[in-house]
Amino acid sequence: MKPAEHGIRNQGSEFYIYTPSKTALQTFLYPLRVGLFRYEAGYRQERSSFDSFLLMAIRSGSFDITTEQGTHHAGKGDFVLLDCYRHHSYGTDEDSDVLWLHFDGTMARAYFDLIDGKLGTVFSLKDPAYVLNRLTAIYDVFHAASRISEPGMSKYITDILTEFAVAAADSATSQQRQPYAIEDVLTYIAGHLSEPLPIDELAARAYMSEYHFIRVFKKETGYTPHAYIVDARMHAAKYLLINSDMPLKQLCDECGFTDTSTFCAAFKRKNGMSPIEFRRQGELRQL
Repeated sequence: MKPAEHGIRNQGSEFYIYTPSKTALQTFLYPLRVGLFRYEAGYRQERSSFDSFLLMAIRSGSFDITTEQGTHHAGKGDFVLLDCYRHHSYGTDEDSDVLWLHFDGTMARAYFDLIDGKLGTVFSLKDPAYVLNRLTAIYDVFHAASRISEPGMSKYITDILTEFAVAAADSATSQQRQPYAIEDVLTYIAGHLSEPLPIDELAARAYMSEYHFIRVFKKETGYTPHAYIVDARMHAAKYLLINSDMPLKQLCDECGFTDTSTFCAAFKRKNGMSPIEFRRQGELRQL
């Protein structure tokens, strides 16, 4: 389709609209609109809400994007990721080419929050070829009127957002005193669940003060260190209950619980049944 908006050149500009199936709505990330626009200097767009997320790849020229967090400038080679459910506007003061995609899906919000929280609205990649290849592939499927595979479209969009998420993780760890400090601590916890795991010792492993460690740990994982350790121990206990006939006393020792009564009470609060009932249900499922 040709654009009807003022400020977009008709020649060389195309866009396509897609209506996802019910299966895609419930299961996948999916495209809603995809296009390649040649914008003229002076173009402006403002919306209070437009139900989707927008990815823009600035191929030439530049754009200024305004969100609730302020105004951001995107130049050639930059990517823009916008939450269009919230008030936003964007425009350009020079002729610009942009490859863009409106998308949504079950995990779209979670991906957006992760990426936006670390990279912001406008960002660049050291090697953008991987993302541009997949974004172009989505556009080319529509442009060539090829058969549209919804799982295939979802994979392309997931690939793009995962690449952004990797860049976001690299950006976060590059700011830490010791790169991958929290990841190293998580690995240590997984291998030492039977041990006490005091927070001050974990902080020392990360070369951080205890206060700073707790703050960074919560930011990176979504859990406090104590909550994460309890959750990890509970996961290990559930696995052993289903996949072994290990006595409760030995299981508690293996998973780092101080005594069986404390473990049983905590297990029932979290899972709504005793460890023995959980094991019996697991046995019945395997019959």
